[in-house]
Amino acid sequence: MADARIEKLLYRIIRGRMSFKARDGLFLYIYEPDSEIIEHSHEIYDEAYDEAYRQGSYVEAEILPILIEYGFWNPLDDREVEKIKKDVEETKYQAFKNFYNKKELSRLKRKAIGLEKKWSKAIGKKSSLKHLTCEGAAELARTQWIISQTVKTRDGQLYDWSSLTIPKVLNYYTKNAISLEDTRTIARCDEWKGMWTLFKTGGCNLFGKPAMEITAPQARLVAYSRMYDNVLEHPEHPNEKIIEDDIALDGWFVAQKRKAKKERKEREIESMTSNEKIKNSNEMFVMARTPEEAGEIFEVNDPVARGTIIQRQNRIKDTDGENLKHTALPDVKLDIQMQRQQAVADRFKGGR
Repeated sequence: MADARIEKLLYRIIRGRMSFKARDGLFLYIYEPDSEIIEHSHEIYDEAYDEAYRQGSYVEAEILPILIEYGFWNPLDDREVEKIKKDVEETKYQAFKNFYNKKELSRLKRKAIGLEKKWSKAIGKKSSLKHLTCEGAAELARTQWIISQTVKTRDGQLYDWSSLTIPKVLNYYTKNAISLEDTRTIARCDEWKGMWTLFKTGGCNLFGKPAMEITAPQARLVAYSRMYDNVLEHPEHPNEKIIEDDIALDGWFVAQKRKAKKERKEREIESMTSNEKIKNSNEMFVMARTPEEAGEIFEVNDPVARGTIIQRQNRIKDTDGENLKHTALPDVKLDIQMQRQQAVADRFKGGR
C-alpha cells in the first residue's frame, strides 16, 4: 500500500487538480489546463511577446552578453555545467556498482544529490535575467492567464478573484508541483500499478479521457510507468531493490548506455579489421575525432591494453617534451627483454 502522501498525490494526478485553502476558509481547486486552454494560452504568449518587444525589452539572445559583461556568467561556466552533468552521471553509475556496500552507497547518493543541486543552481544562474526578456514576460503572462482560467470553486464555477491574487495562487501551485522523484514513487506504488495493469490489458480507460486530453502530470506518470515496464522486460534487468532506488536505477541506465556504446564501437572497429594482415597484428591505431570518441575507443581495449596505454602516457609525460624512442616505452622494453630471454632459451635447447 502507498503511504498517505503518495496516495493523495496519485489521486491528485488522476483527478487533474490540486486543492487550495485560503486563510479566510475559502476552498478552491486548481485544475490542470485542457487542450483548448493550452491552445489559447499560446495566443496570449504571442501577444505579450509582441507588447514586450514594442516596449524595448531584450530578446533572450541578447541577455547572455549582458550576463557576461556584469559578471553573472562567463563562457567557462558552460564547461562547468557540462562537467557537473558528467559528474552526476558517473556518481550514479558508481552508486549502482556499489549498491550492496551500504556505507559507500550512502556517500555516493549524498554526493549525487549535492551535484544535482549544484547543477540546478548553475542553470538558474544563467537564466537569472530571463524575466527581463520578451520570452520571460510572455511566459509569465501565459502562465498567469492559465491560472485565471483553471481555478474554480467547489461547485465548478470559475473563481472571480475577489479576495485572492493570481500571483499568490500561481506561487502556491509552483511550490507544490509534484516532483519527478514523487512521480517515480507513484509509478511504483501498488495502487497505481493495479490500475496500470488493468489499462494495459484493456480492462479500463486510463484517466477516462482521450490521449490528447491527458494532463502533463498524467503524461509523466504514464512515461515513468512505461519506463519501469521496459526495465523489467530487459534481459539483464536489475533486482527490485535497485529498481526502487532512483539513483541506483539511474546508474543502471548509465551502465547500459555505456555498454551499448562500447559494443557499437567494437563492431565498428571489427569491421575495420576484416583485413587479415590488420586482424593478426599486435596493435592497431584508430584515429579519434573528438576527446569523447577517444574515450570510447580506449574503453574497447581489454584491461591489460588499457594499462599499457596509461603506462605509455605517463612515460611520455615524464619526458617533458623530449624525443622518446618507441623502444624506450616500458612495455616495448619488456617485450624486447622477453624476446632476448626466449632467444637464449631456444639456443640452450638447441645446444642440448
